[in-house]
This record gives sequence, C-alpha cells and structure tokens, in this order.
Amino acid sequence: MRYDMVKQKIKVLAINTSPRKGRNTDQLLDEVIAGCLSVSSGAGKGADAGSAYSGSASGFTGSVEVEVKRMGVYEAADDELKFCRGCWACAKTGSCVCGDDFIKQIHDAIAESDVVIFGVPVYFYSVTAQCKAIMDRALAYMPIGNGKVSATAITCGSAGVASTLQALQSFYSCNDFVDAGWVATYGKTSDKVKGKEVAYGLGRKAVRLAAMLKGTYDAARAANAAGDGELLEDLEHSNHFAYGTHTF
Repeated sequence: MRYDMVKQKIKVLAINTSPRKGRNTDQLLDEVIAGCLSVSSGAGKGADAGSAYSGSASGFTGSVEVEVKRMGVYEAADDELKFCRGCWACAKTGSCVCGDDFIKQIHDAIAESDVVIFGVPVYFYSVTAQCKAIMDRALAYMPIGNGKVSATAITCGSAGVASTLQALQSFYSCNDFVDAGWVATYGKTSDKVKGKEVAYGLGRKAVRLAAMLKGTYDAARAANAAGDGELLEDLEHSNHFAYGTHTF
C-alpha cells in the first residue's frame, strides 16, 4: 500500500526543563531543532544530509513542512509552575485543579504537536523539579503521547544520564509516545562536536518518524471510517520504543 504525504505539516515542540536560559541544555536543543528544520528546508550536513523527506521507503512519498515551537521553564514565574497535589480530582473532572499555569500551557502545546523534544539537565541523577512537575501533571491528560514522537536531549556534569533517561522513557511509555531516541553530552555542549552532530541527526530522525506515523494514522482512520478499525486499534494501544546510546 502507498500513502501520499504531500505537504505534510509536522509540528515540533521543544521544551527546555532547565531553569537556566541559554546554557548547555538550550545549546543542545539548538542542534536538535536545527536537524528538525533541515528536513523541511532540505538542508543537511554530514552523512545524514539530504532533501526534505521524500522517497519510497515504507510506501511513503511527499514533502514535509516543519513548524517549531520552543518553551522553557525559565520563562515562567515561580507561581506559574505548580506541582501535582496527588488529589486525584482530575480523575473525576478531567481537568487539573492547578488551573491555567505554565505547565498547563506546556501540556496544551504537547496536545497540538507531532514531535515533543525534552531538553533535560541532570540534577542529582535525575530530571529537574520542573521536568518532574510536567511529568506528574500529565496525569490529568493521559495518555498525552498517543502516537506522538518523543526525543530527549540530556546535559550532564559528570554522571546520571542512565537514571535520568530511565525516568523519561518510563514517562514516554506510560503516555504512549513513539520514542525516536536520545542524545547526551557531558560538560560544555559547545565543546562537543560529535554530540552536536548526533543531536542534529536525532532531530531529522524524529521528524521523519513523525511524518511516517502521521501518514499511517491517516490511512488507519480512513480504513476505520470504511469499517475496518483493526489497524487504528493496534496503533492506539501499542507502545513503540527505539533505544539509543548516544553519550558524548
């Protein structure tokens, strides 16, 4: 079967969960975002250079337009980053009692995106408090992934990448994301030439994967409308993981 993806639009959301603006995590996200945009522009570098997504692989053809939205927790005031209270009110009402704070805005942006990139510095062998709040508050909207593509950019001083990645991948699994992989750098991102190259490639991979999935979902919905809902059901009740080992 062949699925036409002419003028496919892929919306990318990059979330920096570091409280520090413009530092290592932002710099690593810069590279992932550049890779995402290169799929749309046709720009490329290194072995992964190429035009906008096209070709006959897996029966997909067409081009991709990429739109990027960037959010950072450093943009929010302290009272706009509210933590989960564990009250379970969302299970009854379908909404969070914390209201329309910055974390709610992040979840609204996730709902509108095809690719979600988490930029995360390692704090005591795990994610930042702000990142954990985003993860915990997802309870009100689960599953927030449901076929969206996730990708992770981790920055670290000395150790803790594995435990941080485990927390994020568990979150992706619970929310039915399709994980494109991850990249991690130690020390100053600006010094990590290879790490930045891998981050760029991760962005390209995430957008291409999202384009293929979007085409598959469109075909499944069309089949469902015609009375065959098996493919759509399989897609909506399966977790997909692609583990990477990209640490520099």
